[in-house]
Amino acid sequence: MILWLIAKIVDAIMGVLLSPFRSMHPFIGLLFVSAATGIVMVLIFGKTSNQNAIKAAKAKLKAYIAEIWLFRNDLLVMLAATVRVFAHTGRYLLHSLRPIVFLMVPVLAIMVTLGLRYGHRPLHPGETILLCARLDCSEADELTSVDLDVPEGLSIVAPPLRISRLCEGDWQVRAEAPGSYDITIKTPRGTVTKRILVSEASKEPLVPVSTERGRWMSAAFLEYPAEPPLDGKTAVSRITCRNWPERNLSVFGLGVHWLVAFFILSIAAGFAVKDLFGVEV
Repeated sequence: MILWLIAKIVDAIMGVLLSPFRSMHPFIGLLFVSAATGIVMVLIFGKTSNQNAIKAAKAKLKAYIAEIWLFRNDLLVMLAATVRVFAHTGRYLLHSLRPIVFLMVPVLAIMVTLGLRYGHRPLHPGETILLCARLDCSEADELTSVDLDVPEGLSIVAPPLRISRLCEGDWQVRAEAPGSYDITIKTPRGTVTKRILVSEASKEPLVPVSTERGRWMSAAFLEYPAEPPLDGKTAVSRITCRNWPERNLSVFGLGVHWLVAFFILSIAAGFAVKDLFGVEV
């Protein structure tokens, strides 16, 4: 459960960082977090990399690239300089490998917590999702015994579809009123819950929205750690909410995926401050 505890801590920190921007356009909060991430990335890169070796490799790269240009009419000299360019490019990448390893964990953690907030928005009243529960069926009639309970504020709009081949039960669930709800899936081996968030169309809070819930170390849990992992003792191995609407991140009237914006903004912020901190990247 250490990973779950880390996810909660990172999520709490992200919630504090984004709290001043709750009433603003979602892009403002993303801009702030991306810029802060870029600055921190530069500082970590500077502390964990061999700055002298990187500077030397880049200086030689510039020299050999200039040599290719100056002696472009001499084929042998140009080919020799090209080989040296590739060699020193490899050295530069090798020296950059260690800081990249240090950067991977915090950057991935930030991306996951941002994805929970910017990947999808809460449902609006009247919208419908398809809730799919995948089971570990040990008996033929176990799937037929699975049932779904929804609280007031949600409703089931169609009879359940049970797919024996996949050992999966599907329900169409409609949002009726704003709120935070826990639906309950009942199985012969216990019950599990899934959180559903509903908000008014005019008010879309920047809160973690999890469209999946899985077991410990599953892809669903690693990507959506907003809820605790499913207990391995229960029959349900994965819960997926399909057709959940994505959050619309519009900038100057253009739709932008949050991940693209995050990478561009964080890299731009990093390059903007690298000379200020004296870091060679």
